[in-house]
Amino acid sequence: MKTLHTIFLVIHIISGFTALITGIIPMITRKGGNSHNFWGRIYYGAMFGVFLTTVGLFILDPLSLKMQFFLPVGVGSFYQTFTGKRILLRKKINSQPARLDWAAMYAVSFFGLVTLAWAVQRFNAGDTFLGILFIGFTILCLGSGLADYRSFSGRVSLEKMHWFFTHLARMLASYAATLTAFLVTVLPKILPAQTPSYVSLLTWILPGVSVGIIIGRLVKYYKKKMVVPTATVA
Repeated sequence: MKTLHTIFLVIHIISGFTALITGIIPMITRKGGNSHNFWGRIYYGAMFGVFLTTVGLFILDPLSLKMQFFLPVGVGSFYQTFTGKRILLRKKINSQPARLDWAAMYAVSFFGLVTLAWAVQRFNAGDTFLGILFIGFTILCLGSGLADYRSFSGRVSLEKMHWFFTHLARMLASYAATLTAFLVTVLPKILPAQTPSYVSLLTWILPGVSVGIIIGRLVKYYKKKMVVPTATVA
């Protein structure tokens, strides 16, 4: 069991570091170009490795609060990566969401309910810090699931270039989660022991908030550039 844990952990670290480095390249290279596509595939593979090893480590120790803590990061971030890639594949063949897309959407939504239960458990135990973080994971999972359900079921009229904006937002969101995981793992090891607890909370919140602002500005910029009207609710 210990050997298996070590194997999962080593692969997890390698995958996470690979994703952290290679995820930057598609952001700064020409969209749709060879470099963008090549490094995007490397990033996707690395994120898949992070996801699999996170699930594996959780299965080995499901009662560990630490693994309950990191599992939502792995699940939530890979769902962003997965859907960010799937939207491009569906666009290329002009197809509707497949069973795989629906299954992933229901799975991440169900997992959002799991993180909600963990949040309630943490609040009842008097652990407000973790309770807040689990609420954040719940919003990420349920929010993504609901957005995709509305899109898949036709409850939202899809705007022009919707695939582009979905891909952009989901990939940046997945990278934000990767950056967050890196910071919360490394910073506690280098910060002084007496560092205030709110610093740890900011470490969890700031990357997501910062990338969220960037996503909003980029979407606004490209919509203006492409003259894309706002989508309406069907």
